[in-house]
Amino acid sequence: MQTEALIASLHAKYDVEHYVGRALDRKLRLREGGHYAARTVAGIAQRLQAFLERRLSGSFTIAELKPLTGGISKEQFSFVLDWEQQGVRRRERLVLRTQPTQSAAETHRLREYQLMGALQGVLPIPEPRWIDAEGEEFDNPTLICSFVDGVSKPSDGLTDVRIGYGRFRERLAPQFVDLLARTHTFDCRRADLSAFELPPAGSNAGVLKFINWWARVWEEDAVEPEPLATLAERWLRDHAPPIDRVSLTHGDYRSTNFLFSMDTGQITAVLDWELAWLGDRHLDLAYALQPLFAEAAADGRPLICGLMTREDFLREYERRSGLSVDPERLAYYEVLVRWRNMATTIAGGARCVIEHKTHQDVSFAWFVPLVGPTLMTSMRESIAPHFRID
Repeated sequence: MQTEALIASLHAKYDVEHYVGRALDRKLRLREGGHYAARTVAGIAQRLQAFLERRLSGSFTIAELKPLTGGISKEQFSFVLDWEQQGVRRRERLVLRTQPTQSAAETHRLREYQLMGALQGVLPIPEPRWIDAEGEEFDNPTLICSFVDGVSKPSDGLTDVRIGYGRFRERLAPQFVDLLARTHTFDCRRADLSAFELPPAGSNAGVLKFINWWARVWEEDAVEPEPLATLAERWLRDHAPPIDRVSLTHGDYRSTNFLFSMDTGQITAVLDWELAWLGDRHLDLAYALQPLFAEAAADGRPLICGLMTREDFLREYERRSGLSVDPERLAYYEVLVRWRNMATTIAGGARCVIEHKTHQDVSFAWFVPLVGPTLMTSMRESIAPHFRID
């Protein structure tokens, strides 16, 4: 009852999108359980067999099931499915994404699944096949999609967040901007995105609901008070700008969240849509511009996401999208994305480590103390012009 009372109090305090709230409620209900144990291949195989038996009418076989590396929030496995469809035999490599008891950024699988389906033919993106949205068959929410060939960084790349693309940079940079422009000009009103709420244009209501999302995460997950986060939240609420044009935003658009071919330099897939939001395009622009993802060019100039200068990025974005970049809105969202990053790292990431609710305890154990102070510094730098912070 204590958990249900807490959830009720959070509902009363924070007005968030329905499916965002469902994901956060689930996290809290699972918090009382024991430590999370990573899935075994044998366990996944058994669940997958039963799952597909309920969906495929013909015979099928599952082969080459194995864990995939990469990703910090979901457990991923690849497998080859051989099955019969309308008398035709098919063979395809697929990816199974299942979530642990808690992630640094808790999201609902149905939102990701719907977006992946809506963007087929618009962007290079894995094709969704099946979903267990509430974890009724896999225990935890699970999504199955097509496998896409490619790499997230060249063999001489640096780390998971700071990437030097070397000889691929000139080829990748214009694609990176073009795909973002196509995302923001996608007509989301014509797609089946029932797991999202469409905010009103000309109002800041959608921005305030987005702030509620991450303020609730702070309250649920923070292991200790953080005055800078409280200050930033109050400033963000007081200065939330209206959304001039509602756009589909990726929410995590940066280096390593796309795959490319090392043979052609062509981007083959944009990944990780779980943080997507129908809102203001400036959120994605501000996110990509963070110093955390920058890398220095040979002449010392910072390259956003290791690809291009800030000036070139914004100028090329305006040209390709036909949408303007408002400097004041951009400055606002640079504060907002850094505040949200603190929530996913210093609060959500730290909580995962303390309560052992994820398969990535070791990764979070070094990631949080390493990246956390960097995010704090970045947060201070972005909000300082709006305050006098001694």
